[in-house]
Amino acid sequence: MPQPGTLQSAVLEITNQCNLRCPHCASSSGLPREDELSLSEWQQVLTDIRALGGEEITLIGGELFLRSDWFDIAAMVGNLGMRLILISNGLLIDNEKTLAKLRQLHPYLIGISIDGATAESYQRWRGVVGFTRVLRLLSRLRADEHPQVNAITTFTRGNLREFDDFSELFDGSGITWQVQLANHAGERFDSQLFITREDFRWLADKMRAVIVNRPGLHLRPMDDFGYFPLDPALRFLHQTWAGCIAGLSLIGVRSNGDVLGCLSLGDDFVEANLRHIPLPQLWWSQEHFRQFRDKEKFLGGACAKCSYGEVCRAGCAGIAYSATGSIGNNPYCIRALETEDILAEIAG
Repeated sequence: MPQPGTLQSAVLEITNQCNLRCPHCASSSGLPREDELSLSEWQQVLTDIRALGGEEITLIGGELFLRSDWFDIAAMVGNLGMRLILISNGLLIDNEKTLAKLRQLHPYLIGISIDGATAESYQRWRGVVGFTRVLRLLSRLRADEHPQVNAITTFTRGNLREFDDFSELFDGSGITWQVQLANHAGERFDSQLFITREDFRWLADKMRAVIVNRPGLHLRPMDDFGYFPLDPALRFLHQTWAGCIAGLSLIGVRSNGDVLGCLSLGDDFVEANLRHIPLPQLWWSQEHFRQFRDKEKFLGGACAKCSYGEVCRAGCAGIAYSATGSIGNNPYCIRALETEDILAEIAG
């Protein structure tokens, strides 16, 4: 097993309390977890991450703004010299007091979730009226000159066909449209919402068309979209991709202190709890994160035969596990789809 390197980044769920009950939520957010970490415990977590080489911290929930001391935790990140990313549903931000606090923090990126391209579909997937408020907030955050403002859309089979409507919504807006896929981690997730491989093929074609034909639309695919495409128009994706970084240079910490390689993964991937083992000891342990650090040894399916297998290491672990039950076998791969199309054409 390779030695762990620098712990460069972490995603911290500072509370699991949420004002929404979205069906695709990977954390099954709603009520706070029992015995959530205190402010002083979060300070220790952040101090340990920085000592291990941390450069970037993402704060999420639940809904992070429901935690009364969210600002204190966020301020610690900057005070320790790390970049701050905030991810929210946005419904508790659109007031002058909170907007002023955000300006004080100088976050590197603010991401606001929006899973419907119309007021009706937003309400269907988020369960509340909020579409206009979220769009107004995104524009306000841009006006406040935050360096990166992302509208985050999580695609399921339920909203995938709204892709063109989303494209129209954000084209020319100056807002980055961040696109990601829902997986099976959350307890509320209906397996019928998980996009099929043909859905993924359709999405790849749609995203290619945007990249080629809509220069005014700032599209940001996440790490569940790739890998090493043959198509020159998509070849920029993951040119330096070295596989999923979960457990290698990234961790996720739940609000009760549970540590995972990535918070997109479920309970099966909890490594330990920080109340039982200090983070530096956990990070340098040879017993923890082994399935991530040894991942190239357990590749399956097309990933085991791919010339980029040992580099790519089966792409996004969350999508691979949702699709096949193995983090080493990921059929949701553009290169694999392209290869299949070429072979089918040759076969006539």
